[in-house]
Amino acid sequence: MVNAAATFVASYALCLVSLYSKYPDAFELNRRKVAISKRTSFTRRHFLKLSGTAGATAMLAACGPSGAPEASSSAEGASADMAQTATQSIPELLGADMPGSPDKPRGWTTVLPDLPEGLPPAPGQEPIEISTTRRVDAQTKFSEGDSLEDNPFSRMIEKLFGVKLTVAWSWSSGDEATTKYNLAMASGDMPDYLETVPSHIFVKMVEANLLEDITDAYTMYASQRWQDIWAEYGELPWIFTTVNGRKYGLPRVEDLAHNDNILWYRQDWFDALGLGVPQTLDELHDTALAIVEADIGKGAPGTTIGLLANKSYSATWFGSIDPIWALHGVVPRHWTEVGGELVFDSIRDEMREPLALLNQWYEDGIFREDFFTISTSDSIQDVAASTCGIHYTPSWGAWLDTVRNDPETVWAFADNPAGPDGVRARHTENNFRSSPFCFRKGMEHVDQIFTITNFMHELTEDYDRRFHGWESHNYEWLEDGSVAATGISWSPWAIGPIGTRGSGMIDPRHVANLIHYQLEEWGKIPAEERDAYQTLSLEDPTGVRILGKQSRLFILETAEQGKITQYQSLPTPTMIERGSDLNKLQEETLLGIIIGEKPLSEFDEFVDQWKSQGGDQMTQEVNEWWAAMS
Repeated sequence: MVNAAATFVASYALCLVSLYSKYPDAFELNRRKVAISKRTSFTRRHFLKLSGTAGATAMLAACGPSGAPEASSSAEGASADMAQTATQSIPELLGADMPGSPDKPRGWTTVLPDLPEGLPPAPGQEPIEISTTRRVDAQTKFSEGDSLEDNPFSRMIEKLFGVKLTVAWSWSSGDEATTKYNLAMASGDMPDYLETVPSHIFVKMVEANLLEDITDAYTMYASQRWQDIWAEYGELPWIFTTVNGRKYGLPRVEDLAHNDNILWYRQDWFDALGLGVPQTLDELHDTALAIVEADIGKGAPGTTIGLLANKSYSATWFGSIDPIWALHGVVPRHWTEVGGELVFDSIRDEMREPLALLNQWYEDGIFREDFFTISTSDSIQDVAASTCGIHYTPSWGAWLDTVRNDPETVWAFADNPAGPDGVRARHTENNFRSSPFCFRKGMEHVDQIFTITNFMHELTEDYDRRFHGWESHNYEWLEDGSVAATGISWSPWAIGPIGTRGSGMIDPRHVANLIHYQLEEWGKIPAEERDAYQTLSLEDPTGVRILGKQSRLFILETAEQGKITQYQSLPTPTMIERGSDLNKLQEETLLGIIIGEKPLSEFDEFVDQWKSQGGDQMTQEVNEWWAAMS
């Protein structure tokens, strides 16, 4: 793990050096940081500097191919060859499950990648069955009659690859996932393919010899295109999947700055109330309070929410309050260097001020009264129902269902309000996540997952193939010949590492590159010559898609605000043994203080309990790792 962590630093550094050679002016303020990447070794201090600037230039997409993706020529070639090869019959084989809308007047053709030799399977051939675990929640949606085991994605995979995907069990929360994975280990009844295994469970599974070693399988079956992309990052993709030099899972990859939260607000409400965009925390408080007092929401009287929050009080992917913590120099559950050692943010003295502030805001009625009982996924409904005026969320904050339910909705985004010292900050993450996709020990069809992933990688990340989901499922045609999004995403149907409810991809630059490609390449096409999907992407009448693209680029441009935990490795023994109890203690204390059930003075008792109940031992283990990086 130590070597992998050191390479984490080196891989980002090499990417920065590459960018510096192309765009030296953009690094005017960061030249000292870039210069250290030329050293042959990397210390923990280098890690601190680089981790804070890993995505901060807003041009990390430039680490990839310039212009349109290189593979676009292969898509054109495949299109030209379709009439002369076996792929000609693929649209007929897939029928209604063939992506694209080539028969519509302003439609487009989705060009599928070539299949490996021997595929699709012969008619009547029995499919291979692969059991999986899956994450589902309120945002896992289907067209009428479809399900997690029977949808356009699963049907396409079965027809093209002869693989039938079944769901052994699913979960909707992290706690539920932990419980079910623990039960599977105890019973010995392990599904074939395990979606996003929590890191502490992953370690236990490896120790119990329950996971397949895929080191050789990756080299043998992953496409060269796939391997080349991850090779650019050195060992970074594998720091949460490697034990004793062997790979026991495929990393879940998110796009750059995927979960970085920015401020979203109802512009129509702001206009109606004469409110300006808040620039400081004090202004955010006053603005949110004005929304609550005006009770401008569309719900029952007295239910308007000023600022969204939920029980994921540290950092989450919708309605997060992490920027408020980060503005005070701490984020719960982060590890930060203080005096040369890593310290757990949740026990630092700097926690007191944001705890007192959040308690005051709660007492003032800015948050939903029972926010601490609401999951992240469920809190979205407050936005969809037009009862919430402001929320901290990543680029998907302009929620489409709000516009569907309230056509007068106008969303806007802004930079996060500044903290007491005028600095803007927010939580950010390593885009190679700590929850891998794993294979049951002895799983007979590991190669099939790689084959499907090779196909989906090329289909979804080669933009000229024009994959936008499935007609009548993910988008629909309107009477005027235009296209509208249905609000149903295909991603939760997929098995990963491409797609899934948690999202996933091979290239972390994929989304940024796609946005640039659409704006630049499609933007060159005269409006009257665009097909319906190009028009939707560039001239979306709801404004949601355009805002999503603009906000994603804005997040990358301001990525230097990101505050990342400095501990980047598998959980320590004490984290595995005592982590759950310590997290519960932390949650009860911090949320209790915020909602006024506990006095702020109880923070001291929490710190003492945390340290005595395993926290000190955990800190020692973390700093042994940290010292090894020096």
